[in-house]
Amino acid sequence: MSDRLDKGKEWFDKVYGEGKSEGLIEMQTGLGQDLARFGIEFNFGDIYSRPGLSLAQRELLSLASLVTIGGLEPQLRGHTRGALRVGCSPTEILETVIHTVQYCGFPKALNAMRVITDELQLQGQEIPPALGPGE
Repeated sequence: MSDRLDKGKEWFDKVYGEGKSEGLIEMQTGLGQDLARFGIEFNFGDIYSRPGLSLAQRELLSLASLVTIGGLEPQLRGHTRGALRVGCSPTEILETVIHTVQYCGFPKALNAMRVITDELQLQGQEIPPALGPGE
């Protein structure tokens, strides 16, 4: 196992839980396992492990990026769980989605809000109430 892979697995497991990096690789078949390994090495071994941002900040940035791309519901669910695991509150997560609307538009933001709200509820989290007009 390479140092990059070891480092990537360490950081991946910090975000998603012990042994989850192995699960990501094992859920793939054949060459798909190589792709999962590349993702762990690069995304977590090279990027997430860098200094300068906390894991919570990285997860909120990941969520914002996924919202603006759109159509990545499984990744939104996974990064919502990751964000909770590294200490983000439901309010921080949902406000991140609200912040993206100015860049990606209402359809993507509303779709993401539904996916993330559903995942938060599945994780036993209380959904913050609406602030209402002008608040």
